[in-house]
Amino acid sequence: MLYRGFTQTELEQEYSPSSMVGGDLTPYLESYAALSAQNRARMECRENLPFGETSEQVLDFFPASTANAPLHVFIHGGYWQALSQRESAMMAPTLVENGQAFATLNYTLAPEARLDQMIKECRDALLWLGSQATALGFDPAQITLSGHSAGAHLAAMMMATSADALARAGLRVREVILISGVYDLEPISLTPVNDPLQLTPVEIHDLSPILHLPAPGPRYHVTVAERDTPEFIRQSRDYAELLRKGGHSVSFDLQKGMQHFDIIMHASTFLPAPR
Repeated sequence: MLYRGFTQTELEQEYSPSSMVGGDLTPYLESYAALSAQNRARMECRENLPFGETSEQVLDFFPASTANAPLHVFIHGGYWQALSQRESAMMAPTLVENGQAFATLNYTLAPEARLDQMIKECRDALLWLGSQATALGFDPAQITLSGHSAGAHLAAMMMATSADALARAGLRVREVILISGVYDLEPISLTPVNDPLQLTPVEIHDLSPILHLPAPGPRYHVTVAERDTPEFIRQSRDYAELLRKGGHSVSFDLQKGMQHFDIIMHASTFLPAPR
C-alpha cells in the first residue's frame, strides 16, 4: 500500500483526471485552444507581453472596458508539464463583461523547470503586472488570482510564499479561486506524473500547500468538480478546511455535474457568489 491504502493502480487512477472522462482529453484541449483563439481575435488583447527574459515568461492581457478596473489573473493547469496561456483564455469574455481586466499567465514547464521556478515565475508575472498597472489601466489593489489543477497548486504556493512581496509592490490580492487543485505533492511523487517533475523529498515538503498555509487576508474560494476523482475532491475539501482552521475567509464548493476539464468553461467557476 503506497498512500492512504491505495494500490499503485488505484493511486494512478485517482491522480489521472482523464479517467473520469474516458481517457481522451483531445476534445477539451481542442475546445480550450479554439475558444481562446476566438477570444483573442474578437476582443482587445495584448499578446505575449514579456514579464521575464525567456520566451516562456509571457502573458496575454485583456483590458477592461473602463479605467482602473479590478484585475483577474489566471494560472493554467496541465500537471506542470503541458498547456500555456494560449489555450487558457476561455474565461476572458465572462470576466471582461463583469468589469474586470484579465491576464492569463505562461510559465516554464517541466522538465525544463522545477516547481519552485514555476512558482517564482508566477510571482514575477504578478510583480510585472503591478509595475504596469497604470499603463494597462487596472487597479493593483483589486486583484483576483485563480488557478486550475496544477495552476491552483502554483497559486496557493505563491500566496504562501510571496504575499509579502506582492503587498510591498502595492498589489492587493482580495480573492483567490482554487479550482480542482493539488495541495499535497506526496501522492504525485508516487505516480508517473512525477516522471518529468522528479520531485525530491525536500520539494514534496516545501512545496505542498497543505504544509505551508498563507497568512490570512484574501477570501479563498476552493472549488472542485463533482465528477473529479475522489482524491481530487478530498484534497480540495481538506485544504479548504485547513484554511478555515487557520483563520481564513474560505468557501468550499463541489460543482454539480462538472468534471475536471469542463469546470473552467463555466462562468460560475470564476464569478463565485458573494458571501
